[in-house]
Amino acid sequence: MKYCFLVVVTALMISACQERAKPDNVTSLPAGDSTFLSLKDTAQAHLKMFIDSLAAHHADTNYRFIIKSDFLDGEKHEHMWSTIIGYEDDKFSGQFSDSAYYLKNIHPGDPVRVSRKDVEDWAMFDYKRDITIGNYSEKYLKSKM
Repeated sequence: MKYCFLVVVTALMISACQERAKPDNVTSLPAGDSTFLSLKDTAQAHLKMFIDSLAAHHADTNYRFIIKSDFLDGEKHEHMWSTIIGYEDDKFSGQFSDSAYYLKNIHPGDPVRVSRKDVEDWAMFDYKRDITIGNYSEKYLKSKM
């Protein structure tokens, strides 16, 4: 019995020390990727539509509002999604909804506040009509996976 316990503990320690594999949904882009940066410009150009719809439907469970922004931990960056529930004073409020791969200081469900100018992409999901609006970066990032 003690031998089995030692084998299990040793195996767990070895697997914990190994570098974890990058998940399928993590895409690495070179810094300054011009296509990705132009998608941010597109998202910013249409952000008023997102804000207006959020104001009208934020309490409606048939809608879901998310934004993508850059999160930092020291020198590391990750561009990830947050679920948004409000907008005031040029800031979005909500909860972090991604699973960080590189960053250790943010977890799903953590509260977030993101400045309007920092929004890199946005998406609105209208579940009643089965419509998605925005989500400008999805096709490009999938092409890079």
